[in-house]
Amino acid sequence: MLRNCVECNQVFVHPVNKLCPDCTKKRNELFEKVKEYIRTHPNARIHEVVVDTGVEFDLVREFIDEGRLKIVPVDVEFRCQICGTRLSAGRICNQCKTDLTLKGDGAANPESPNSAKVNNAGKVHFLGRRSRESRQRD
Repeated sequence: MLRNCVECNQVFVHPVNKLCPDCTKKRNELFEKVKEYIRTHPNARIHEVVVDTGVEFDLVREFIDEGRLKIVPVDVEFRCQICGTRLSAGRICNQCKTDLTLKGDGAANPESPNSAKVNNAGKVHFLGRRSRESRQRD
């Protein structure tokens, strides 16, 4: 897919990435810089990471939110991205995960009105085609 890089606006082709190869490389280098700093300074606060590495706060926060950093600054607070509940790690709390599972899977909640049972096992359906009998009648 042809797209523009969200960082430098350069045109590139990739089905998923929003960054061009050059910006992806730069971002990975910044990530490694942050990761190494936190590894060598495990009690660092996020402000110290930003100042000492020169990486923007929003980018450090993005690395944390994506789950790319296994060790995070000591003052980082995780919150559920759905309800805002405080978390020790992760992006979504257990209650919201359960709610999403029940909403997304009708079989998980058989009493749900949206859980209509459909059994089309072994059947092939063609849309927009008429049967031979109906074509011969015309």
